Amino acid sequence: MPSNTRLSLLAPAIFCTLLSTGCASLNKQAATPATAATSTASASTRQYQQQIQISGKISIQYQQGDKPQGQHGSFEWEQDAQGIRINLLSPLDQTVARITVNAQGATLELDGKAPRTASDLDQLLQETLGWSLPVAGLRDWLQGFVTVDGKPATTVKAEDQTLTTQGWKLRYASWHEQPSFPKRIDLQRYTEQAGDVSIRIVVNEWK
Repeated sequence: MPSNTRLSLLAPAIFCTLLSTGCASLNKQAATPATAATSTASASTRQYQQQIQISGKISIQYQQGDKPQGQHGSFEWEQDAQGIRINLLSPLDQTVARITVNAQGATLELDGKAPRTASDLDQLLQETLGWSLPVAGLRDWLQGFVTVDGKPATTVKAEDQTLTTQGWKLRYASWHEQPSFPKRIDLQRYTEQAGDVSIRIVVNEWK
């Protein structure tokens, strides 16, 4: 069996195939005029932070061999000026994958396997897990900043809205009130390798 095939078979072991209730769809709520005004003010005063720690839930849906695949678990995200470190955990909170991105490139460590490195994180994840994660974009998106049409990153209003950036359809479905940072982000993109890829991120805690 080719090595890429053996590695791709590890993906279902990383997460359960059932979607968690923590990643269930949230009903869209219409903002009252007072709420809308508060959201606009919060967005204008939101400050980008170079150093953050975030944890929450993540679910991925994609295709493998023309068959739909679904995985879910939790994640820990830590970033600073030097790079990004991500832990992917099973539903039992066991760390099964570690991703490190810095100036030297990207490293992926799967539980019980030797680390793999590459200059392109998307390609590394695609080859090993069967799907990609837009880590470079999420560095801004998780804080509510988005670059559209090549313009400098702008502050997103704290409301339910959908944007397209870097080839991804990005929906901010809900927000934390204090501070006004994203609570749930839905990502969608079509790829030749994994078909329609859908990623849902629910941020539970900022540290």
